[in-house]
Amino acid sequence: MKFDAGFYQRYYRDPDTRVASRADALRLGRFICAYTAYLGFMVRRVLDAGCGLGQMKPAVREFFPRARYVGLEASEYLCRRHGWVRGSVADYRPRAAFDLVICHDVLQYLPDREATRALRNLGQLSRGALYFSVLTAEDWRRNADRALTDSGVRLRPAAWYRSRLARYFRPLGGGLMARRGYSPLLWELERPWRRQAPRRGELI
Repeated sequence: MKFDAGFYQRYYRDPDTRVASRADALRLGRFICAYTAYLGFMVRRVLDAGCGLGQMKPAVREFFPRARYVGLEASEYLCRRHGWVRGSVADYRPRAAFDLVICHDVLQYLPDREATRALRNLGQLSRGALYFSVLTAEDWRRNADRALTDSGVRLRPAAWYRSRLARYFRPLGGGLMARRGYSPLLWELERPWRRQAPRRGELI
């Protein structure tokens, strides 16, 4: 896929064809950063993997003003325009890991083998928290606005991602995960709920 000016005009800038606005991205970024801070992660380095237009950066600056923000992007067009680091999350190898890694709506564009490498690499890139989201096959069936959402992607089951991420992370809710070995305090009802089969006669 060609991530050129036309792609970002259609899916990010044009109000008639974009799937989410800059304000939507800011709300998501504030949630990610607020939840990360609430859980006690010390954030000095932030990687926005597949940063696109950099719409998460204002929230990072708001919550972690002293942190170093690195935008990683495969699009040559965006790297020229915004000065991001050009590269792929599948093989990016910085000198030091990051306290918070954000990887939002990226891996659905990668083939299976490259996406598997990227998930493995996220386990090396994050030494604390990871926010991860991706369009899954279930989302395409139940949640996505098909008139606006880019359909030229790999639609994998959510379990495909969970099984690979679980080798390195444990979920904290809301798409945020902690690197294994780091155990922020969560009260019982703050934890992700495990789906349980209803008991006989129980209303659902």
